[in-house]
Amino acid sequence: MLRIRLAGQADAGLITDLRCMFLDELGQPLEDGFADHLRSWVEEALQDGRLQVWLAETEGRAVGCAAVNPYPHMPSAQYPAGWGWYLLNVYVKPASRRAGVATALLAAVGAAAREQGVDALSLHSTADAHGLYERFGFRTSVDAMRMPLA
Repeated sequence: MLRIRLAGQADAGLITDLRCMFLDELGQPLEDGFADHLRSWVEEALQDGRLQVWLAETEGRAVGCAAVNPYPHMPSAQYPAGWGWYLLNVYVKPASRRAGVATALLAAVGAAAREQGVDALSLHSTADAHGLYERFGFRTSVDAMRMPLA
């Protein structure tokens, strides 16, 4: 049976492992020491509220996750309360894909966002995942830009 739960501080190692699997699948080379650096970041971010993570478990084992970085936003028509969540690292292990895990994770994140008065969720997506996100109401934006500084 699939269980979705909000991760806690004790899950930092598991979150780190899932993030590294996700990045590896995306073809991003991970430098030596990256996992240790990431775990420290995750521990701090979970503690101070910069990161919330939902874990999907089957038979007590993590099979996927979804994370959000909450952020303040100057109030506007799209952000009346001035609060958004950036959704990232929606990941399901290959053996558990196409079984509703990502759908359950997105439903849990969406419910929590509504409950907490979040104005909008935003994300970057792989081409393969567009359909999944569109079914949840995400729309492609053509006005976003990015300036890498590192």
